[in-house]
Amino acid sequence: MGRTRAEKERLVEEIRDEIATAETIFLVSLAGINSNDINVLRARLREQGARMRVVKNRLAKRAAADGAFASIEDLFRGPTAIVYHRTEPVETAKALVAFAKDHPALEIKGGLVSGTDRVDPDGVKAVAAMPSLDGARAMLLQVIQAPATKLVRLLDTPATQMVTVMTRRSEQEG
Repeated sequence: MGRTRAEKERLVEEIRDEIATAETIFLVSLAGINSNDINVLRARLREQGARMRVVKNRLAKRAAADGAFASIEDLFRGPTAIVYHRTEPVETAKALVAFAKDHPALEIKGGLVSGTDRVDPDGVKAVAAMPSLDGARAMLLQVIQAPATKLVRLLDTPATQMVTVMTRRSEQEG
């Protein structure tokens, strides 16, 4: 027996509320992937703080009727799962791309990054190739620290050279 109209409306509101808070939304096709592998994918996404939800396309399109989510409404063809994360697009994309390498049946359809920027499947792969937020912070810190490290080495060099000269001199005399 199908769902009642009230249940469907409640489900559409639920989807709309979940997606409204998401910074990143990716759509994937799970056709040809068994349920055990889907559970593995869910677990990997959960480790990254992402969620995956399989919904009927018709209900997802209703939920997407307004807002930025409407720009990817055309991607709801065939069996589609919504993968979303509130803040971190890179780790979510990396998890999807890594899973797709092991499971070629997973089709990454595209999605939204930063809440409004539409990406195609190649765009999702490009996002996955970027450093994570923590990785970007570490790179920035390295760039900031590099001049200070070089200065310390430069200031330390004359003292080191003086010690070396004195040591050699004492070895020659002694």
